[in-house]
Amino acid sequence: MTNSTEHPPVPKVLQEALKDYPELLAKLEEGLKTVGRSPDMSKMQRSDQLERAFWLLEGDMDGFVERANDELASAEASGDADKGAEVRKKLHLLRLHRRDGGDELMRFFSWGQD
Repeated sequence: MTNSTEHPPVPKVLQEALKDYPELLAKLEEGLKTVGRSPDMSKMQRSDQLERAFWLLEGDMDGFVERANDELASAEASGDADKGAEVRKKLHLLRLHRRDGGDELMRFFSWGQD
């Protein structure tokens, strides 16, 4: 394998959904920099990298949901209605998109194209 590995971008669907949360997008991007493809990768290597990318995104998104649940509990305990409403919106968005992006990752790793 060569050193010229190309890393998958954060899937566009997640970029759009999380555009108001740049810190979350940065975390997803950071994780995806640990996987990639290079021209001389075998189908099996690409498949392994795709699976790792799925697990990374899923793990990060699950972590975001967990932290948002904690934020909501904290906002509710403090009686901060505005913060609670803001976190509920974020939590809904995260739950709605927590499994998105797979199609884009599959295309990036040329899944099913050979």
